[in-house]
Amino acid sequence: MLDAVKKKEMIEGIVKDIMQRMKDQGMSEEDILIAMEKISKQAEEDE
Repeated sequence: MLDAVKKKEMIEGIVKDIMQRMKDQGMSEEDILIAMEKISKQAEEDE
């Protein structure tokens, strides 16, 4: 099992990668934040 620090680093890396891809596709910062908020709410509901 991954320790908490390693897991947090992995998640931050994934988030940065996703945000960069969204920017590359022309999404604004605001659109990205809205999308991230929807994703995080969905993840909380799935738990």
